Amino acid sequence: MTPVGARITGDLSFATPGSKSPVIRAPTAVLFILCVLLALPAAADPWAPPGDPRLRHDLQLLNDAGATNLPLATWPLSWGDIGRGLANIDNTDQSKLSPAARSAYARLNEQLRWETRSNELQLRVSAAGAVEPRVIRSFENTPREEGELSGGLSWLGDRFAIKLNATFAANPFDGDEIRPDGSYVGVVLGNWMLSAGWQERWWGPGRDGSLILGSNARPSPGLAIQRNMSTPFESKWLSWIGRWTLTTFMNQLDDDRVINDALLFGLRVTFRPIDALEIGLSRTAQWCGDDRPCGFDTFTDLLIGNDNRGVNVDADDEPGNQLAGIDMRWSLPGSIPIALYMQWIGEDTRRGGPEIGSWLRQAGIEHWGRIGGLDQRTHLEVSDTSCREGGFGFSDLKPNCGYQHSIYRSGYRYNGRVMGHGSDDDSRTYSLGSTLVQSAGHSWNLTLRYMELNRAGTPDARHSLTATPQDLADLQLSHDRLTRYGRFHAGIGVSHRDDELSGDTTTDVSGFLQWVLE
Repeated sequence: MTPVGARITGDLSFATPGSKSPVIRAPTAVLFILCVLLALPAAADPWAPPGDPRLRHDLQLLNDAGATNLPLATWPLSWGDIGRGLANIDNTDQSKLSPAARSAYARLNEQLRWETRSNELQLRVSAAGAVEPRVIRSFENTPREEGELSGGLSWLGDRFAIKLNATFAANPFDGDEIRPDGSYVGVVLGNWMLSAGWQERWWGPGRDGSLILGSNARPSPGLAIQRNMSTPFESKWLSWIGRWTLTTFMNQLDDDRVINDALLFGLRVTFRPIDALEIGLSRTAQWCGDDRPCGFDTFTDLLIGNDNRGVNVDADDEPGNQLAGIDMRWSLPGSIPIALYMQWIGEDTRRGGPEIGSWLRQAGIEHWGRIGGLDQRTHLEVSDTSCREGGFGFSDLKPNCGYQHSIYRSGYRYNGRVMGHGSDDDSRTYSLGSTLVQSAGHSWNLTLRYMELNRAGTPDARHSLTATPQDLADLQLSHDRLTRYGRFHAGIGVSHRDDELSGDTTTDVSGFLQWVLE
C-alpha cells in the first residue's frame, strides 16, 4: 500500500448533547502522546504541506499540460495521489511534454522518492532568523518570528504516519515560545487518512491569499479525515464529477479568546468535471466554547443551516459563526498558457434568511512559460475582504462584517492572526507576483502588493493589522536553493505604509534567512 495523506490535530474538548460547555477536556499534550503510543510502530510524511511555490508550480504545470489531472486547490496534498498521477505518464507521454514540463516531471519524481521513504526514521532540523518578519503571509513558508529553531522526527509506514516537531520561537508575537506546529499522527483507513495534530491548510486557487483558510495564522490542534486518492466515482450517475477530494476537520481554538475553547469545523470538497476545470466548495464554522451550546443537536443545526437568529433559531441558541463559498480555476483551451480563477466566500446571510448575502471576493489570472532558461509562473490577483451585499456580492458595502461576529467577538482569528486572507477584514489587495524556477530546482519569488487595509467603517481595534485605515505598498523578493548542506531560503523586502487618520508614514525594510536539513 502506498502511504497517503490527511491529518488530524490534537487538543479537543467534548460535550454531551445539549450541554452549554465542554465537560471532558483532553489537554493537547496528553492527547497527542496517546495518539503517538497508539500509532507505534508507524509513519512519517504522507502529505505535501502548503508553503512551497516551486512545488506548486511544478504540479500545476503538469496539470495545465494535460499530463496529470490532480485536484490541486486543497493543501496539504496527498503524496500518494501525486505519485499515482506521475506514474500515469508513460514514456510516450514524456516525449510529448515541453522542456519545462519534462523538467517539472523529473523534479517531482525526485521529490516523491525522497518524501515517501518508508520504514526509516528521518531527522529534520531547521533554523531561521528574520528582521521585521512578514506579518501578511502568502503561499510561501517564511519565518513567523525573529528567531526560530526547530527539530523533528518522522516515520512513514504502510498504514501509519508520525511526525513529531518542536519549534523554539524568540520574541514570539503570541507569547508561545515552544510550538508543536507541524506535528501529527495518522492512520490509513481504506482510501482515507485519519489524523491528529497541528497542520497548516490552504483552501482555494489563490496564490497571495485564501479568503476562507490559509497559512496566515498558525495551525490550531484538532482531528481530521482526508481522502487519499482522488479516484472518480464508478457510478454512472456520479462519474461526471471526475477526480475528487474531501477533507473535514474539527479543531480547537485554544488561544486567549472572548469565548474560550471554541471549536472550528471545516469541510471542503473539490472536483474536476473536465481536465481544465477545478471547482471547490468550502465551509467553516466557529461554534461551542464557554457558555455556548455545544451538543450534537447544535452541531446538526449548524450543518443544515438552522443558525439564523430570529428566523429559525433564538439568539441565545445560535450555533456559531459560519463562512461558506465556492472557488474555481479554469485553464484556457488549446495551448494558451493562461488560467483564470476566482473565490467567492459568504460571511453572512441575506435579510436574516438562508441565502448568502455578504460576500468576500477574489479573482486572479495566471500566465506561465519560459524566460531564457527559467520557467516562470506569474499571477495578477485582486482580493476584497469587505462584505458586499446582493446575490453575487455586487451591491452595497457592509463594513465591519468580514471575519467578525457579534458572539465570537475574537473573530475568525487564531493567536492574533486572521485564518483567512492575511489582510483581515475591510481590505482590498492588488498582487502581482512571479515564481521563477531553474531546472535544478532553485527558485526565485518576486511579489509586488498594494493594499488598502481596514478601509471601511469606523476604527476597529479587533483588526489584526491596523485599527485605522492604512495604505500599504509592499515589495518582496526571495530565493530558495537546494545544496548538499541543506535547503536555504532567503528573502528581502521593503514596505511603505500611510495612515489615513493620522497622516503618518513609515517605511520598513525586512529580511529573513532559513536553513533546513533533512
